[in-house]
Amino acid sequence: MSHPNTPDSSQNQLLEVQAALFSLRDGLMNLKMSLQELAFMTDETAQREAMTEAENLIMRLRG
Repeated sequence: MSHPNTPDSSQNQLLEVQAALFSLRDGLMNLKMSLQELAFMTDETAQREAMTEAENLIMRLRG
């Protein structure tokens, strides 16, 4: 029981696939950002560097 592929149904299928791919891309980008944030929060070296930079900035603002 297949449906004949009319130009309209093919276009609708294409739009649905495009929407699904964009949604997947957005989800993967969100996951990437979350993983980067997690890595930064658990990376002691990055934390120390951030703390040093923050302290330097505070000293420049005060000075």
